[in-house]
Amino acid sequence: MTRIEVSRSGGFAGLSRTWSVEVSPAEAEERWLPLLEQAEAENAETLQRDRFIYHIVVVGYRDATVPESAVQGPWKELLERARNAPPEEPAEELPDEPAEEPGGHT
Repeated sequence: MTRIEVSRSGGFAGLSRTWSVEVSPAEAEERWLPLLEQAEAENAETLQRDRFIYHIVVVGYRDATVPESAVQGPWKELLERARNAPPEEPAEELPDEPAEEPGGHT
């Protein structure tokens, strides 16, 4: 699977949020990577004050920055998929070493 991360920053309050979604490598290459290349070629739009900025990363491939005003069509679809994806479960932490018994014996 290929991970796509969408980070939103800016806006009036300046808060940041990040969402992610897993897609098949074929979907990433056929649908989402060309979209990122297009944004890069168009150099997106001029950033506007107090508006959101989206930074989209297809992990291991490429990334693009998209202004809020350009989030429509396939960009909006990708954003909604990432927002609605189930959250990842945190990895279980394993103890580094067994706990020592009082008196120095394990």
